Amino acid sequence: MGAFVAALAFGVNAWSTLYLARQTKSAAQQTHVAVEQARVSNVVAAASANDTVLRSLREVHILMLGQQGAREFFYGGRPLPQSGSERENLLTLAELLADVLSSGVHVHQRVPDSESAGPWADYCRHTVENSPVLRHLLQEHPSWWPHLLSVLPDHALGGAGTPGGVPAPSAAPGSNAHA
Repeated sequence: MGAFVAALAFGVNAWSTLYLARQTKSAAQQTHVAVEQARVSNVVAAASANDTVLRSLREVHILMLGQQGAREFFYGGRPLPQSGSERENLLTLAELLADVLSSGVHVHQRVPDSESAGPWADYCRHTVENSPVLRHLLQEHPSWWPHLLSVLPDHALGGAGTPGGVPAPSAAPGSNAHA
């Protein structure tokens, strides 16, 4: 009888070990599937976020089309008029464009699988470098767009040591009161 109990115990123990191995393999497969789903989700989030930013940029460009010659103030180096309604219209467009640029930088910093973060930062630098209107606005209100300023070189706004230059602020996350 003792041999039967020992054999039965051995069989149950062997079965338990095999069952545990099967459960462990199943858990490993589920973990692999979950990791793959997270990766795919991050890629979709990056594409969606990029699409949202580009859609907002298109809306600003459509507004520029409604004001003849406005593009030159943002991409062609044309200086901001000293006064008048054209100046006010351009400053409003500049605020909208700065909002989009800053939002794009912020989104690309938050989405880990964004492959367009580098090109977006390059686009922001190029746009600010070629837009006296945006540079004026960023000099006047540097705390409104900290995410945008974070991708700009110090000299983009004239640098801290030059007349009218402002350093890029070191802003805490979520401190952008304007956007």
